[in-house]
Amino acid sequence: MACISLFVFFTVFPFTAFSQTKDKIRIGNVISLSGPYAPGAGMTQIPNYDMWVEEVNAKGGIYVKSYDKRLPVEIIRHDDKSDIGTAVKLVEKLILDDKVDLLLPPWGTAMHFAVAPVANKYGYPLIGPTISSEKLREVAPTIPYFFGILNMPREQGPALVALLSELKVKKVALIYVADAYGIEWTGVVAPALGMAGLDTVLLKSYPLGVKDLSPLLKTIKAAKVDAILAMSYPDDTFLITKQAKEVGLNPKLFYLGVGVAFPVYKQMFGGPDAVEGIMGAGAWNPKLPYPGAKEYFARHVKRWNKEPDRWGSAFAYASVQILERAIETTGSLDRAKIRDLIATETFPTVIGPVKFVGGFNVQSPGEIGQWQKGEFEVVAAKEKRTAAPVFPKPAWK
Repeated sequence: MACISLFVFFTVFPFTAFSQTKDKIRIGNVISLSGPYAPGAGMTQIPNYDMWVEEVNAKGGIYVKSYDKRLPVEIIRHDDKSDIGTAVKLVEKLILDDKVDLLLPPWGTAMHFAVAPVANKYGYPLIGPTISSEKLREVAPTIPYFFGILNMPREQGPALVALLSELKVKKVALIYVADAYGIEWTGVVAPALGMAGLDTVLLKSYPLGVKDLSPLLKTIKAAKVDAILAMSYPDDTFLITKQAKEVGLNPKLFYLGVGVAFPVYKQMFGGPDAVEGIMGAGAWNPKLPYPGAKEYFARHVKRWNKEPDRWGSAFAYASVQILERAIETTGSLDRAKIRDLIATETFPTVIGPVKFVGGFNVQSPGEIGQWQKGEFEVVAAKEKRTAAPVFPKPAWK
């Protein structure tokens, strides 16, 4: 009799009582809270993920139709210590032990590459806002649950080279961090420079975590190049800037990678005048004509008492805007349904409309920024400029 009653209960009320017991959406996030990747993670992803959670929960959560209620969001976060092996183990822990509903990615190209196959293996959609990799195109068909929202080298490298050609740069020094990001970017930019007729007089790598680049910078100074291009991560971006100023290296065009777009960058060296004319990877600012862009910028300043960076921050926030909309539109936490929606829809975000084709955001062209009077202006691609490029770079102040 008990068995019959139980059968009737499940037939008449299929999982209804159980579906109502869910009280939150648990999202796992393995990310660098320590180690060389921590400054980037602490600037670009963590504040934007956390602000989004606060905003969602202030509304009572995300409405999930299958539960017929709003569910607040909770992030379960672990420190990967900027170590790839640790990141992989912790992502599996989130999935298998913590049994989180969804995932947010770690920081940086190498980390994304390590965890994307793990997320895909277990069917967890992952939108990566801090990976810029051409190798991703090669493996994209094997990881359909992964989406790269950030500009990729194939678009951004040519935009940089086109800018150099426009400004009639001739001699270039190209240096790069010996990490996935630096190696991949150099692999795109170096041949593009040659094809454009620019002379790369120095091509040199340096190790991740390097503490002194002054000998290399002195060599570049002696070469009298028109431009220095550094495919760098935040710590070395700061180091190169500091030591270039110390050795008197001031080429007509000064371009560095990740970290230039951080607001702290202009503060570290004495204010906006000190970094006037320096260019960097990526570009976003609240002047861009996208719905919610100005409001997002203002909320970030109010919440964290600091500006978002002018590249990855907005992309990180856009990624969770997409995740939220995918949950609401599918009306469930079914990860396969969420993945399929992300793969097919066009999403309005603070970085503009986002559409993924083959796992890549095809709506954002290569963008290059430059500090001008305290704002990180978009100077390339040409059609997206918010200001004309300042050239040559002013003297150090």
